Amino acid sequence: MSEHRLLLADDSETVRDMLAFVLTESGFAVETAADGIEALRIAFCSHPDLILMNIRMPGMNGAQACRVLKADPATSDIPVVLVSTQEIGKARFHAARSGADRLLLKDVGPESVLQAVFDCLEGRPAGAAPAPSPSAEMTDTDILSRANHYFDAKLFEATLFNEVGRVGQDVDDFEMMLRMMGRLIREIAPHEVMAAVFTDTVTLETVIAYPYAVDDETRAGIRSWMERIRDDARVPCSPESMMSSEFPLNERRDEEDEAPSEGPLRPATRVLIRSGEMVKGMVVLFSRESEDSAGDKGLTEALLRQAFTVMENAWLYRQIIRMSTTDGLTGLINVRAFRESHKREHSRAIRHRLRYSIIMMDIDHFKKINDVYGHPVGDAVLRELAAIIKESYRTTDYLARYGGEEFIILLPETLKREAQIVADRFRQAVERKVFAAPSPSLHATISLGITDFDPESPMTDKEVIAIADEALYTSKREGRNRITIR
Repeated sequence: MSEHRLLLADDSETVRDMLAFVLTESGFAVETAADGIEALRIAFCSHPDLILMNIRMPGMNGAQACRVLKADPATSDIPVVLVSTQEIGKARFHAARSGADRLLLKDVGPESVLQAVFDCLEGRPAGAAPAPSPSAEMTDTDILSRANHYFDAKLFEATLFNEVGRVGQDVDDFEMMLRMMGRLIREIAPHEVMAAVFTDTVTLETVIAYPYAVDDETRAGIRSWMERIRDDARVPCSPESMMSSEFPLNERRDEEDEAPSEGPLRPATRVLIRSGEMVKGMVVLFSRESEDSAGDKGLTEALLRQAFTVMENAWLYRQIIRMSTTDGLTGLINVRAFRESHKREHSRAIRHRLRYSIIMMDIDHFKKINDVYGHPVGDAVLRELAAIIKESYRTTDYLARYGGEEFIILLPETLKREAQIVADRFRQAVERKVFAAPSPSLHATISLGITDFDPESPMTDKEVIAIADEALYTSKREGRNRITIR
C-alpha cells in the first residue's frame, strides 16, 4: 500500500525538520518548501495528497498560497491545513476565509498537526506520484504570474460587487436603482432586456426593464417567456396576487450597437434565487444570442445573484411604501395617501391659480348586496368597481377608496362640468356591468357628487371635500344612480 505524500511549507528550518520527522515517523512521505512560492511550484508539479503550510511566510504567505491552490482546478481538491500560533484580529479573519480545509491557530503542537492531517486524509486513497510535467520548469515569475492572475480576478470581482452595493444605496427610488443596475450589468454581460421576479410570499411581481425601444411583439414575447420560466421554477404565489411592471429605461444605444440584431430575443442567462428548496425569485437576461455564448458565465451569475439582493431590497422597500399607501382590497391608494396628495394639489392650485375637481361616489344599496350575497361577493364588487374606474381615469388623477363602499377622485386642472363627463362615464359603465356573483345576476349602480375648487375662494382642502360629500348625499336622497354638482 503506497504512503500518502505530504507537502510541508514553513520558513523556519527548525519547524520544518521537526514536523517532517514527526510526519515521516507516522508513515507519510514528506516534501518541504521554505515559502509560499516554492510551495506552489511543488504543488503544481507533484500534486501531493495534502499540503501543510505556515500562515506567516516571506514572499507569499500561506493564506495567499492557499487561495491560489483552491482557485486552480488542478489543485483545488487537495486538502490544505494552515498552521499559526500568532494570527489575531483581521489577520485571523482573513486567513480563516482562505479556503483551507483546516485552520490551526492556537496552542498548536505536533500532536494537533498530526491529528488534523489524519482527519483530512481519512477516506482518501494515497495518490501515485505523477510523471514529470512542464510545471517542474516553472520559475518564480511563472508562479507569481499565475497568482497575480487570480488576485487580479478577485480584485475585479470585489470592485464589481462593491459597485453593486453602491448602486443599492438608492433603495428609495426603485426605477432609478433599476436603471443604474441595468447599466452596470450590461457592462459585464451585454443584453437587450433584463427581467426579474420578486415575491414577499403575498405578492409576486415580474419586473421587465427595456433599455431601448422595442415593439409590442417583442414585449409580448418577453412576457410569454417570463411566464414559462416562472411556472417551470414553481415560484409560489396565487394568481390573484401576481403583478407585472415594465420600465422603458429610454437609454441611447452606442454607435456600434445601432445595427439591428437578427433573430428573436431569448433567455441568454437565467439565475434562480432559492431559499432552501423554494425558489423565491429570479433574474433573466434576454439576448439574441444563445445561452452558451453568454461569456464568463460564473462571473455573470455571481453578479446577478448579488444584484438581485440589492434589487430585492429596493423592491421590498417599495412594497412597504405601497402597503402604507394602498388599500389592500382594491389596490387603490388609501385615505391617508389621498389626503396627502390632495393637500399638495390644493397648495399648487392656490399658488398657480388653477382649478381642480373632486368626484365622490358611493355604491347604492351596498349593505343589501352584502346581506343577500355575502361579504366575499361584496368584496368582489368593490374590486371590480375599482377596476372599472381605473380603466377610465387619467394618470394625473388621484383615485382612492375613501372608506367602505365610498370612492373619491381628484382631477387636477379640471372644471366641474368636465368632471361631470368623466363621472357619467363611470356611472354608465357600472350600470351596464354584470358583477361576478351566484345566480341571480348581480347589477349595481353608483351615486356621485362633484364640486371644483375656485382659487379665488378661501376654501380649504377639507371644505372642498365636504361640499363634494354633500353633493353625493343629495344624489342618494333624490333617488340614487345619479350625479349632483355643487
